[in-house]
Amino acid sequence: MNLTIESVFKQDEATAFCGDVAKGVSLSQKCRALTGYAAAGCALYGFSMGLQHSLLQAASSAAKVFFLFGLTLAICLPTLHFIGLLFGARVGLEQTLTVLLGGVSLTGTLLGAFAPISLFFLFSGSSYEFLLLLHVAVFSFCGGAGLLSVRRNMREIAGRAEDDDEARRRSNRLMNVWFGVYMFIGAQMSFILSPFVGRSEEFFFLVSKKGDFFSYVFDAMLRFLGGS
Repeated sequence: MNLTIESVFKQDEATAFCGDVAKGVSLSQKCRALTGYAAAGCALYGFSMGLQHSLLQAASSAAKVFFLFGLTLAICLPTLHFIGLLFGARVGLEQTLTVLLGGVSLTGTLLGAFAPISLFFLFSGSSYEFLLLLHVAVFSFCGGAGLLSVRRNMREIAGRAEDDDEARRRSNRLMNVWFGVYMFIGAQMSFILSPFVGRSEEFFFLVSKKGDFFSYVFDAMLRFLGGS
């Protein structure tokens, strides 16, 4: 099939995509295309986030959003693949990578589509806390949509590769656990890379302070509700 930026959104093309992946058709080519789509969308949204600080920080954030998803995928991919093999899955490593990149591509494309909304609230003079919570909400929605597409596609491919119903049920349970791990690591990775910068006027690439994503967002929510 001819893989376009809309292919991961359309049900009929997603089914054809799964058929190609299950057969191992042009996986390297698909991975390159999906990576390009993901990088473009992530860069667009990241740039809109970093503009709250400066053009230099915007350029840095444009790169960091894609690195966020790429590093999270690199950390979690071996866990999904090799534990899947342990429990009887028959999906190859490159097939798994292609499906996960499909999810990241969908997430990145959606993020790019939200960039005008991000810029609207930025130029409207919204507070730091509001913008932070807005970005968390957008990332949660787009990331969740990407994971749902991964779940759908992995089920489709597993159904083609596995004849045993019990093996398919084990694969589904494994995916549910892996989703939790992926989301937890992705959230903390967003704190470490910090594509949305804090109040400091200095340029930075990695956050220097210790902490975690959840407590930082919780504090920002309390400040926003408190009107400070």
